[in-house]
Amino acid sequence: MNKIIAFFVRHIVFFQFVLLEAAAFVLIVNANEFQKSVFFRHATAVMARIYSVTGAVGDYFGLREVNDALARENAGLRNEIEALKEQVAHLTHDTLIMSRRHPDLRYIEAKVVYNSVYHVQNYIIIDKGAEQGVEPDMGVVSPDGVVGVVQRVSDNFAVVIPVINPIQRISAKTKADNQLGSLVWNGRNTAVAQMEEIPGHVKPEVGDSIVTSGYSAIFPAGIYIGSVSKVYGGENDPFCKVDVRLGVDFHSIEYVMVAVYKNRAELSELEKTIEHDE
Repeated sequence: MNKIIAFFVRHIVFFQFVLLEAAAFVLIVNANEFQKSVFFRHATAVMARIYSVTGAVGDYFGLREVNDALARENAGLRNEIEALKEQVAHLTHDTLIMSRRHPDLRYIEAKVVYNSVYHVQNYIIIDKGAEQGVEPDMGVVSPDGVVGVVQRVSDNFAVVIPVINPIQRISAKTKADNQLGSLVWNGRNTAVAQMEEIPGHVKPEVGDSIVTSGYSAIFPAGIYIGSVSKVYGGENDPFCKVDVRLGVDFHSIEYVMVAVYKNRAELSELEKTIEHDE
């Protein structure tokens, strides 16, 4: 014990230097947006690499090739569905309306390499990034429904803010009567989110489906989110709220798909000009 104490005493200047350097680094990152952006970009890549390597061992014993093939098949089927929708739109007399409702899009399949479900601020990391065409603000779905939205990307990985994170709000609607609302999570049950701002005259029923509205360049319209499990609000209230049992089981999610719109950048720029005018 005396030798250990003597060692620290002899090298106390060195340890002070390391601590001061660490403190200076933290202050620089927190005080400068550019340095913060660079730090998080590289930190995301490093963390994702670690999670990817550790997950690969389990994948080896879990039929990784079969799972990857199924993920590619799901993405391929969704791409075919969107292509068929586009063909149908050109065969109808109402082509303009159909094209606006179902813009050209494709899906990029990805594997979840990290997933948190036991926190309030949950997030997911997937193994696709900028080099594969993934960008911030792209929607992420699974065969069971909406997963979340891409927040930031590195070269080969991306951070996704899932539905089960209170900072995430998704434009949704009731499938039965197309009434709009806003889906948000209250931080409690990971299987249930809340849909707010539903007009008071609308009375959703337990079991009604909730889907994406399609009024953005993030998600196409009609993607399943979940079903109504409870309704709040009286007849005279201007708005009502419902609990939505989510279609996605975030405890077992493994493969996802990123929705990529052909003209996403153009649509996003137009949306920004509208917001600025308002």
